Amino acid sequence: MSWKSLERLSNAYLKKPSVETATALDRSMRRSNAFLVALTEHYIRKHNGMEGSSVVFKYSEDGKFPPWACLYDPEQQVFQLNPVGVLEFSRHCVQAKELLDAHGGRENFSVYRLNAFLAELRKLPTRFLPLLLLFQEKARILAITHSDKRRAGGAEPPAAPEEEDAYLRLLWAFKELEEVIRNLYGMHLRTECQISWFEPQWILSNTSR
Repeated sequence: MSWKSLERLSNAYLKKPSVETATALDRSMRRSNAFLVALTEHYIRKHNGMEGSSVVFKYSEDGKFPPWACLYDPEQQVFQLNPVGVLEFSRHCVQAKELLDAHGGRENFSVYRLNAFLAELRKLPTRFLPLLLLFQEKARILAITHSDKRRAGGAEPPAAPEEEDAYLRLLWAFKELEEVIRNLYGMHLRTECQISWFEPQWILSNTSR
């Protein structure tokens, strides 16, 4: 079963949430084991410390799916992938563009930068989003975006705003996705999808763009 089929059934659920549409998606996910095996073997278990982890689908409960796209269960050592949440993320990217076009989403630099990045990510084909969001969750649980630096005296640096952490995890995930797509298809993702994002331009706290 391909991601295209899962996407079609996820869209059907979002249009008409019900036990019937949820069950149809659950049934399709149970026939998509090869998709999970590929994600597990190529993008999870090759990472040091994650050799025993795997990717599974998040099935519906009482005909409902959670809002998140990917969530790690440390007790089971599994990344739960939710196709409905993946498409919700896609919608969120579109909404970020609409918000910025209406001159919203600019409460501070961190909020503005995250919304601007999400607006660019709306250009990604949806078939790449499961991997992007798997990488995003991987970045979270491994604290990949956290600085190893400490203040003088060994003190922890101040906590970053939630939007900044979200942006950095998503940026790391996007860079990982770029490398995967380049290796698999010889494709430069930013050029192919016309994604205009240059990280150094977004370092300074300036919302006058």
